[in-house]
Amino acid sequence: MKLKEKISIDEFDGKRYQVRLVEPNENGKAVLTHYLHNIHNGVSKYYKDDALEVLNDFVTYKQEEEKLSIVAEDAMQQLLFEVENVPFPTPENYTFKFIDLFAGIGGFRIAMQNLGGKCVFTSEWDKEAQKTYKVNFGEVPFGDITKQQIKNYIPEEFDLLCAGFPCQAFSIAGKRGGFDDTRGTLFFDVAEIIKKHKPKAIFLENVKGLRSHDKGKTLETILNVLRNDLGYFVPEPQIINAKNFGVPQNRERIYIVGFNHNLGVTQKGRAFRSNLLFFKEKNKRISSPIPNAKAA
Repeated sequence: MKLKEKISIDEFDGKRYQVRLVEPNENGKAVLTHYLHNIHNGVSKYYKDDALEVLNDFVTYKQEEEKLSIVAEDAMQQLLFEVENVPFPTPENYTFKFIDLFAGIGGFRIAMQNLGGKCVFTSEWDKEAQKTYKVNFGEVPFGDITKQQIKNYIPEEFDLLCAGFPCQAFSIAGKRGGFDDTRGTLFFDVAEIIKKHKPKAIFLENVKGLRSHDKGKTLETILNVLRNDLGYFVPEPQIINAKNFGVPQNRERIYIVGFNHNLGVTQKGRAFRSNLLFFKEKNKRISSPIPNAKAA
């Protein structure tokens, strides 16, 4: 194939192409890259129809406006090569699936991939963070997770929900804040997704100040919703400092983990070996694997 006929995900942002579209699809790159990342597994069905429509529209544009003799099959192979050849690829023999909400540039994803996980959905509204995420993983995150259109793309089949949601106060009507009291906050959207999909486990991260935010009412409401409204076993959250794990940064964050009640995880049961595992990990040299670099 001639060099001029090569295409890239970044070209989908081209002004001429966007002007051509009757209804520009702000999720076009996200749905296409998510489809390509899952093309070899069943998760692709959640993205397939919209992804192929995006791809065919773009190929038609290339053929008619730029007179390129490229077909959809060739374009698919080029884009697949692009999204798979990235610094932090999905493990070949992954053992669980997770979704990455409020993803930033992918800190949660690197950690989960290191543990053998495969990301099947990502959301991050910040455009600059999306660009970095795409460079790191070959996947463009979906945007505003509060929109139902975005939530509809979340696959049914995933084991773990990861979310670094913002710290927001709740308008608590009763003495103990419940699910409905969180409406209008981004935690409500996280809780809504948990309620619908019922993942095996949840892993939430927030700033250290969440513990004292609104005199502790914010954290109390979050734990009440997770434990009582959604039925997850949630041990007391822990504040962990990244500097204790080989990271050259004094970064304290609060972590909340929860387990679906169907797993039978309890304080006295199989789960809480966690403190032992925590201290074992703390005593290791923790570092993210650096991908093999090629000489420039």
